[in-house]
Amino acid sequence: MIGLEIGQVISAKIRFNNSGLTSSVNHPYLVIGIHEDLGTVEIAQIDSLAGKEYKAAMKCNKVVYCDEPVESVIDKDSYVQLDNTFQVEWYEGLCNYRRQTDKLSAKKLAELIQAYRDYHSSHHIDENKQVYMTKKEFEALQKSDTCKN
Repeated sequence: MIGLEIGQVISAKIRFNNSGLTSSVNHPYLVIGIHEDLGTVEIAQIDSLAGKEYKAAMKCNKVVYCDEPVESVIDKDSYVQLDNTFQVEWYEGLCNYRRQTDKLSAKKLAELIQAYRDYHSSHHIDENKQVYMTKKEFEALQKSDTCKN
């Protein structure tokens, strides 16, 4: 699966859950796993902390600061949602949604992936929040202009 790497960020619209709620705008997603045997890429949603600082205290979120070291893949202090699973069918065109080829710094990435795995091993992830999208669905969402609920 050449071209997309763990630690890179893609910008895309996705289906947030299995109830059908989809994004109407692009959001950043951190690539946290590439499962060649399954043909999937696992991503985690990144949200800005600005105005939502209380999210930093929630166990289901992991804060990632944009400094120390300065990060090129995020431009503001953020948090990564741990309480869902997003998997997208891997295909060559997925690389087109990368923000850049840079990756989150190694230490922050390792801490984030560990927090994600720990959360998943110690908390039940609701079936509604275990989302798998095929290439066809993913591409269709990138072309859509409306949010479905």
